[in-house]
Amino acid sequence: MQSLWAGYGHICRLRAVPASDLSTGLPKQGPISLILKYISPPATDPQHPQKEGHLRKILSYQIEQYFYTDLAPQMPKNNAVAECLSSIDKNSNPNASTAMILTDLRQAFPLAGEKRAELSEMQVYSTIDWLASFHGFWWDKTKSFDRSQMNLPPLQHFEKTKSMNANQGVWLNGGYTYLATRRDEYDDLCSSGSEWAASLCAQSNHMKDAPSVAEIVAKSLSPFAGGNEERSISQYETLIHGDVKSENLFTTASGDAVAFFDFQYVGLGLGVCDLAKLFTCSVPEWMLETPLSNKIGMGAGEEKLLRRYVGRITEISGKDYEWDIFVSHWERALVDWLRFQASWGFWGNTAWLEARVRHILQTEDWKLWVESQ
Repeated sequence: MQSLWAGYGHICRLRAVPASDLSTGLPKQGPISLILKYISPPATDPQHPQKEGHLRKILSYQIEQYFYTDLAPQMPKNNAVAECLSSIDKNSNPNASTAMILTDLRQAFPLAGEKRAELSEMQVYSTIDWLASFHGFWWDKTKSFDRSQMNLPPLQHFEKTKSMNANQGVWLNGGYTYLATRRDEYDDLCSSGSEWAASLCAQSNHMKDAPSVAEIVAKSLSPFAGGNEERSISQYETLIHGDVKSENLFTTASGDAVAFFDFQYVGLGLGVCDLAKLFTCSVPEWMLETPLSNKIGMGAGEEKLLRRYVGRITEISGKDYEWDIFVSHWERALVDWLRFQASWGFWGNTAWLEARVRHILQTEDWKLWVESQ
């Protein structure tokens, strides 16, 4: 079907013919479609320092397998993901090939999201419902996770363990764009002389060694390894997908339901971090209902979609997510996502994203929050 990024393996479709059930005498069924995800990383010396991108990939495939074998079976059926039927895990050797056989989501969700493509209106609503259900289901359950078994950013993980073997857990910080794992790109941004270098890389005050706005935002969104119930953000942490985009989902023919795949970057975080990428990369701009200008506040369409999410996540989790607190988290997620795009390359609803962040950075509430950190 396709090769994985940078030649790390392949995804293949299998046609399997079930044997007859000897215990019941039932006849054989017709052939079924299954998915093989085969990981065969380039050989490296695991005892020597590795490039961050390579470490990220090696760890991410191991973490994805952990998700499918240990976490996905706990999820409700209406929060659709593929089922792992069999797996090969040679975690002791990071250069070894590993594999999973998964059920084929296209049997129930025949439409594939396209690369960097917009979703339809119905698909957007279904995607928001799926994410709210996923985040809501895991919201309270993540408190029981052993954070000592969660995986640190790639370079920190290697420095601590001297190994490319992932712990039996998810990422401590879900996603792949957070600042701790994108310092090189951030340094490039800060030396670029761009508008966003001035806005995000400048120190938050005139004190020596004061953190930048980008660093303050990143810290406020980052889960702590030891947990910290005193942090106001900790009580809202859940499990996030980490790479929400149209090409990582399938939908029904009508678009009234979706199923996600590609859980390489699943980990702790705020659900708004998944939403920030979705809104920028896959939601049609017209649905945000915001006349574009240099700076814009929250538009009617944006608010409608966000309130749908908040209503759904509170229904599923049974927990409160006050609107003002949610908006504060949402604005930080937008600023953090823009920091990554500005350092990596813009795509999607970039005019909307940049205009939203310009507005956010100049509001009095934002300035007071930054000063308080």
